[in-house]
Amino acid sequence: MPAAPLPALAPRRKTRQLFVGPVGVGSDHPISVQSMTTTKTHDINSTLQQIAELTASGCDIVRVACPRQEDADALATIARKSPIPVIADIHFQPKYIFAAIDAGCAAVRVNPDNIKEFDGRVKEVAKAAGDAGIPIRIGVNAGSLDPRLLAKYGKATPEALVESAVWEASLFEEHGFGDIKISVKHNDPVIMVEAYRQLAARTDYPLHLGVTEAGPAF
Repeated sequence: MPAAPLPALAPRRKTRQLFVGPVGVGSDHPISVQSMTTTKTHDINSTLQQIAELTASGCDIVRVACPRQEDADALATIARKSPIPVIADIHFQPKYIFAAIDAGCAAVRVNPDNIKEFDGRVKEVAKAAGDAGIPIRIGVNAGSLDPRLLAKYGKATPEALVESAVWEASLFEEHGFGDIKISVKHNDPVIMVEAYRQLAARTDYPLHLGVTEAGPAF
């Protein structure tokens, strides 16, 4: 018997548009493929080699981790030599956000719940990103959710993930910055899918879908 035809995909919802380097993101553009390096970012040669391999495999955008100063120091060279746009994944210290922007990264991903005093620095981050013309990805993870939301919901529910993301986006919007995309990640795919459904219904931000708890420890 011939194979049954695949069901048609649902129409894409209308979202705002933004650019990660030359790569358009949002409903007016093709869905882009992003991956993340598993190297130590400060190992520039290994990181660039892995980016080249990802590019050859069809990757459109690449993300590199920036948990330490030595990683931040490597970003300018990596961003300049990478064949595809580089997103800096910022951990722990707000200063690395500004280092990534100054280094020429095409976008910055922040997890507000693991960056020290992040909410108090949003105005500065919004201005720096706006001046550089780069977008911000707000990446909320169940494993580092704000304790206040865990107390409110009892655990990392879809509603808790969505509230965290929408709240952080609203802080950027208050300062006139709207080039935002959002991710909410959980190790339970059912919870994650429901969180994305709620986000899609409540916002017009482009959504980043990814796998959490992947790759080696820092």
